[in-house]
Amino acid sequence: MAVALSACGLMGSAGSAASAQGVVEAAGWTRIAVTSDYFVVANVLPGERMFTAAEAAKERPNEGELILAGEARGLGPHVRHVEAHVYDKRTGLPLTSVKPTIVIINQTTGDRVDVESTLMQDVNIGAPDVHYGNNVVVAGNSELRLVITVGNEEVTLDGHLD
Repeated sequence: MAVALSACGLMGSAGSAASAQGVVEAAGWTRIAVTSDYFVVANVLPGERMFTAAEAAKERPNEGELILAGEARGLGPHVRHVEAHVYDKRTGLPLTSVKPTIVIINQTTGDRVDVESTLMQDVNIGAPDVHYGNNVVVAGNSELRLVITVGNEEVTLDGHLD
């Protein structure tokens, strides 16, 4: 589990934990859930640029996401990057073949957003940060419910987005 938490930026020195908390408060939120078979870490963050392998090779980005399978949605007003890191509960290793469904239910506006489950990883962290998700429009100042389904197991995570 330490590998999973470290890859998601949830462990580190006291200084980095304080910095990470400041970013989370300003930018979005992180929630953790455990099912019978999976350990799930979900993030709602500012929108992120997503690169194909060819784009990453050409542009050599120092931030953003490398697409491993699937397609990216673009950036724009009110765009958030919604992601689900799915780990095998027994081994703690990230899974790349489970293709979860991710749904945002905005409890403030009533909107429902299906998040395309693109497989990606951070351009700097690499394979330890493999996860699913995409960029989607999400209204700020809202109470959100994230419903993530992996196989026949489902987690529901709630949080406020400023």
